[in-house]
Amino acid sequence: MGLSSSHSAVLVAIDWGTTNRRGYLLDTNGGTLDTCEDELGLVNIMNKEFYEAFKLLTTSWMEEHGPMPAVLSGMVGASTGWVEAKYCSLPAGLDDLAQNLQPVPMGSPIWIVPGVRTRDDIHTPDVIRGEEIQAIAASTSNENLLIVAPGTHSKWIQIKDGRIVWFTTFMTGDVHAAILNHTVISQLHIFNSVVSPKVFALGVKTGYSQNANLTHVIFGARTRVLFKDLEPKDVSGYLSGLLIGAEISGALSALGTSFPKISLIGSEHLCALYRKAFELCGADCNPVTENAIGKTYIDIAKRAGLLECRYECL
Repeated sequence: MGLSSSHSAVLVAIDWGTTNRRGYLLDTNGGTLDTCEDELGLVNIMNKEFYEAFKLLTTSWMEEHGPMPAVLSGMVGASTGWVEAKYCSLPAGLDDLAQNLQPVPMGSPIWIVPGVRTRDDIHTPDVIRGEEIQAIAASTSNENLLIVAPGTHSKWIQIKDGRIVWFTTFMTGDVHAAILNHTVISQLHIFNSVVSPKVFALGVKTGYSQNANLTHVIFGARTRVLFKDLEPKDVSGYLSGLLIGAEISGALSALGTSFPKISLIGSEHLCALYRKAFELCGADCNPVTENAIGKTYIDIAKRAGLLECRYECL
């Protein structure tokens, strides 16, 4: 960690996920003065010792800059997290998130951002927790934008005029790992970190066109190896293509023929795969190059009145 600005720190923000977390030290304009990340995500906190983990990340900042409030987002607010932060309904924007912050009952000025919930056309519930901050941060207040956040559970989030108006989730990464490690396909799979562009493209095109037959074409990841159409080292890349192609097909079908500009947020590796997949499926997309994550946390804190108070200690 190393401070990059002399501006006064007023807020600690933490994107606290399932496997890791990232902290931000912010000034009043949302500028990032310092960051810190580690692997103390939800699953790595022993005996519910969240406060101890919080102090581990923030103590040096508090000692240098004095006590200040903290806003947390992500799975730390799940029912299995530190304190459950309930869900907001759609449409949801900064005001909705600010009005529903969940205080952590520790005698310290710590709040958790709520998640967002919806139900699809067949009334199946869906939720996001953490991605709401990332999606709003990636958009502008007057923009109609479709944010795609690839990952273990890929999120497609539509933002209109600064508010989340629609979203859906695909278990693409989770299913990929489960198939490779816990099905008959795992017996023919050889680990290879390099994804063949040709094999990936075949998977994307197959998954996109055969979305309705996905469980059938997934079995093809085995039979293609049996009949020498696919090398064992290419099973993972082919399967990635299948699942991503099916995800894109399903999401675009739900959105209809007219959908907003698509932007990608997430790891460079996953965004590169998805960008290629979109291209193969005939859709344009662009990675988000500027992300106002700090300003989004600060806006929530200001709307909730957190920065107007004085605290004696944390």
